[in-house]
Amino acid sequence: MNKALMGLVAVVVLALGYVTVKSILDPVQFDKQQELREAVLQKQLKKIATYQEEYNKVHGKFATAEELTEFLNNGKVYYVRSEGEITESMREQGLTVEQAVAKGLIKRDTVWVSAKDSLIKDGTDIATLFDVLSTGNKIEVEVGNLKQEVGKDTINVSVFEARIPFESYLSDLDKGRLVQKKEALKSKAKSYPGLRIGSLEEVRTTGNWE
Repeated sequence: MNKALMGLVAVVVLALGYVTVKSILDPVQFDKQQELREAVLQKQLKKIATYQEEYNKVHGKFATAEELTEFLNNGKVYYVRSEGEITESMREQGLTVEQAVAKGLIKRDTVWVSAKDSLIKDGTDIATLFDVLSTGNKIEVEVGNLKQEVGKDTINVSVFEARIPFESYLSDLDKGRLVQKKEALKSKAKSYPGLRIGSLEEVRTTGNWE
């Protein structure tokens, strides 16, 4: 075998080796980046769910992204300040907590405080609450109502969903691997190609990773 042919064979071997190693490393790097990014975004979605629950306590419904931002900046939340506890003697008299409060035997006062001061204690920047990392994309928030039967009555129950599709935080990585991830989810019932917390189809405030 002459030197030129040997050199060509060496180049081919190196190229095949590179392709083989790349085919192994690319999915590994993709999955590692996905795990790191989703860990951050999951915490962000959990915060949004917590703030939604506080908004719901005050307003009796869940909020759009704009409503939640306004609530966190300028709204108020409440807590009940307690003085005294219902005693065994009160129970023997057949008194409930509400009746004991009405008689002045114990006190329950509702105290209103700033939502920002009460809820934003970890340095969260409200202005970037719905930002998807530094991609320029936004977390999608949708609200709605579900009909539920309570005894003989049918009531509307407020629900919300905050979601981040794969494309919003993985589109800069290997496109082939991204397609594989999405295809793998198609066979799973009610799966979502990305991160999602809450639901528009059932009453829940947990994430699809939990």
